[in-house]
Amino acid sequence: MELSGTVVPMATPIDADGQGIDEEMLETFTRTLIDGGVHGLFPGSSIGEFSSISASEHDTVVRIVASVADGETTVLAGCCGTSMQEVQAKMETAADAGADAAVVVAPYYLNTTPHGLSRFFTSIADVSPLPMLLYNIPALTGNELPVETVATLAERDTIVGLKDTSGDLIYQHNVIEATPESFVVFNGMTATAVPSLDLGIDGLIAGPANVFPAALTELYEAHRSGDDRTVTRLSRELVMPLVSAYQDIPTAAAIKHLVKLEGLDLGEPLPPLALLSQKERKQLDACHKRITETLDVSIVE
Repeated sequence: MELSGTVVPMATPIDADGQGIDEEMLETFTRTLIDGGVHGLFPGSSIGEFSSISASEHDTVVRIVASVADGETTVLAGCCGTSMQEVQAKMETAADAGADAAVVVAPYYLNTTPHGLSRFFTSIADVSPLPMLLYNIPALTGNELPVETVATLAERDTIVGLKDTSGDLIYQHNVIEATPESFVVFNGMTATAVPSLDLGIDGLIAGPANVFPAALTELYEAHRSGDDRTVTRLSRELVMPLVSAYQDIPTAAAIKHLVKLEGLDLGEPLPPLALLSQKERKQLDACHKRITETLDVSIVE
């Protein structure tokens, strides 16, 4: 299992009626991402609208992605929820499907304390059939995982890493310093991809990799090899323009539209997300056109 590199927090294809998972498209999309060279797949992510799909739909998504990956690419299954029983059930399904690890978000809706967060994660880790990554995204959960709590949780064999989508580079630095070298840290805020790599994080869980998997993989590989020129070029000409174009648009909706421009129709975002306005679509269209005219990047050959 490779826990580093560029991982895709996969958008979830929805059928034309908006009533279920488009399983055929999910297979095609998964294969396209693998062929793009990404180091890992993350079904059941925030961009995958995990909070808007049913438990059975989540199981379908994870099983299909793991089946297509078939050991070729690491699968980090999102196993997110506020109920420990729900999270544990998702973990069991993911393990049965052949996923390599589980990603568990900090509980949301109810505010809690560091002790409450530790209680939640340790209870899940004690019965987890998979290695587990913590998921810190305080802007959406309202519960930030303190560095001290992460460090304590990292002492458990089952808890092997963290996905941090706080955008706080000082937080990431402190987590790296406070945890064992074997504990992996992924950056989930693509706008800070390059400086976080400079800090020494292990990889990127990058939404734009849904659209341009090869380019986001190239960014990571170029940084690892010391190719600063390529890193700067991809950051300036792809990452920052793309992230800027959808910063005020729900990410899942924007990513699905951008992937459609690449030739794969993943359907519309699920409620409660709104459909994109004409202005938003034109904004994304213009950005996509600029990027593809500047860089030789495409999801579909």
